[in-house]
Amino acid sequence: MLAGLVEKLTRRSSLVLTVGMLSIAACAPGDVEETDEESIDEEHGLSAVVQQGTELRVTASALNLRKNATTSSNILEVLDNGETLVCIATSGGNGWVNVESESGKLGWVSRTYVEEIGGGNASGDTCDPERAEGAVGDFQKALHDSIAWAEGTRNYSNDGYDVMFSFKLMNSCQKHPNQCLAFGNSCSTAAGRYQFLTGTWNSVKSANGLSNFEPESQERGAAYLVKTVRHVTVPQSRAMTASEFSNAMSKLSWEWASLPPGRYGQPVKSASQMRNFYCNLAGC
Repeated sequence: MLAGLVEKLTRRSSLVLTVGMLSIAACAPGDVEETDEESIDEEHGLSAVVQQGTELRVTASALNLRKNATTSSNILEVLDNGETLVCIATSGGNGWVNVESESGKLGWVSRTYVEEIGGGNASGDTCDPERAEGAVGDFQKALHDSIAWAEGTRNYSNDGYDVMFSFKLMNSCQKHPNQCLAFGNSCSTAAGRYQFLTGTWNSVKSANGLSNFEPESQERGAAYLVKTVRHVTVPQSRAMTASEFSNAMSKLSWEWASLPPGRYGQPVKSASQMRNFYCNLAGC
């Protein structure tokens, strides 16, 4: 009888141990498993919804980045405590947030185990046009303003620094949003005052050691495209002459589709429109 009792206890202990091991395995490789609840987490209330562009910090000891918004989805990466994420699409109402990790992977994490950095939407700070003051000289800026006017971003929202293709707005200028927004059968990643494509911005950022997509960086990036990529020299103490400006438009039109003479079959400002606008700023 004692032997039978010992056998039963042994079996029960083995069963508990096995179940425990299975439970641990189900959560692997991260230490924290996410919730599948469809409702908003009461702890977060309405703030559970995270706006696109918001920076987040991982609060768990380890957190699974999943391919889709469910615990049954594949794990793409295990995120460390304190790791910074960026919300790439407004989400969180169902308990999951669509994010990009520091390594560049895109996926979903549980809203419960991340917190907003700096209180959420940072556009008012990181996209503030005042951050661009003094980034380039006055005559260089006059050319940049003319390009932004042709692109349709000048004076729009935060003077265009937070504008994506089709005039959708970013919530933060901490980094290029890298969102391919649809038009027709294609899409465009153009963003910022000078509508940098993702590939273009990555090259500009690398060449100039830029760490963010804030207004000052966008101005420096535009200056790099003008001078280094398209080989346009902008006088720093006077306005460009008519011939200099015409030559500049011809070269820069390969970079910006809205400039004359037009290279890509898109709407284009005329040469006289561009010259008049520039001269009003530069004082020709």
